[in-house]
Amino acid sequence: MANRPRYLFLICPDPQLIKGQIDERLKQSGQDGWALKPFWGDDDEPLPPTFWTDLTIKSLFPQPKALIVRRAHALKADQWDKLDASVRGVGDDVYPIFCLEGEWKAKKAPIPPALSRRNLYKKARDAGWVWESAGLDQRSLTDFVKAWAAKAGLTFEPGAGQALTMALPTDAVAARLELDKMELAAGDDRIVRKEHVSLVAPTGEMPFFDLMDALGRPGAEASVWKRVLDDHDKSAKDQMLFNLIGFLASQARMYWLLAHGGKAAGSPFMLQKKAPVAKRLGARGIARMIDLAMEAELSLKTGERKYEEALDMLMAGLIDLFQPKTQARRY
Repeated sequence: MANRPRYLFLICPDPQLIKGQIDERLKQSGQDGWALKPFWGDDDEPLPPTFWTDLTIKSLFPQPKALIVRRAHALKADQWDKLDASVRGVGDDVYPIFCLEGEWKAKKAPIPPALSRRNLYKKARDAGWVWESAGLDQRSLTDFVKAWAAKAGLTFEPGAGQALTMALPTDAVAARLELDKMELAAGDDRIVRKEHVSLVAPTGEMPFFDLMDALGRPGAEASVWKRVLDDHDKSAKDQMLFNLIGFLASQARMYWLLAHGGKAAGSPFMLQKKAPVAKRLGARGIARMIDLAMEAELSLKTGERKYEEALDMLMAGLIDLFQPKTQARRY
């Protein structure tokens, strides 16, 4: 435990930035082979008995467990009371990570009053076990791109770095997908050139808006598939799918803002059309959108599925999601 905090608070509205922090903190922990066990603070049963068992009872198995509580800002006061007592004796093989994902207001971290008064948060604050970020903006995108380039071993042609920063979306999930395309385009030279920036997917492409609108209309499955397959025939395979994945990530962020009273960018007409969809999807559905996008990308890059299979699974998942039914969530 000397190499890591006893527990951790990650305060950020962007799930991709949170995921990056989790990955980095686990690498720095001094232990390998962490089992990631996600829980959701806004579920009907946010902290089930399995959570408390993992937190308080030492396992007979040697694998360490990271207990990741997503949307922990939704936890109630009685749950924080129980956590306040339980985290004091947490073992070396358990790493509780609480993700507070509420929207920031006036550049102030949104700490729930039910948490701010409790000792577990005061201890974390004083010990440096709290990480805060308001998410990406044009200024922080510069550092985001520099860190990505350094990690990937890439350099920039003069002017390419600034052009890329200006072109990227401020949603970290979508931005990461676009940077993956930049890395592929850089090739063996490992140089990002100005012409590569044109590969960044525009966030307002009409085919994708049409696609999302069709998915939201009952009985539109046939027309959705026709449009996707038509676009498939007209475009490069990988770019078409990556563009769709990036667009889904940006749409998920817009839906999230609309569903939680935030200020989303876009025309009033478009936002008015999207608001009912955002409300119907709710937190679970929007999280599932991001899951589907990342699953499609990962399955393609690892070779688990061929392009046609990845597209098929993504579209089937989206059609299923936009029907009014409960979706399971993941880390």
